[in-house]
Amino acid sequence: MEVTRTALDNSPAQDYINPMVLTSIREFNRAVPFKPYEIRMTSGESFKVPHPDFVMISPRGSFVVFVDANDCPHHLSTLLIESVSLRNSHRARKSGKRR
Repeated sequence: MEVTRTALDNSPAQDYINPMVLTSIREFNRAVPFKPYEIRMTSGESFKVPHPDFVMISPRGSFVVFVDANDCPHHLSTLLIESVSLRNSHRARKSGKRR
């Protein structure tokens, strides 16, 4: 059986994938204990990842699939991911004196 290659297999877009973003997502997903993190897009939209089961990276790394709480998948282009960072789990304190 011969495998045929398509024009997409040699796509120049592969040269533009940011490996640091993918590495960060993989590291956050494998962290023990897991800590929720956030994927921020260049559009300003953000996706809060509460558990590693909510994210999948495509085999070639060109897309990240995020599934929200309503079981709706979001296909995120790796080219458009601006940052991946831990979510701030501390709530802001009210100002005033402590008792």
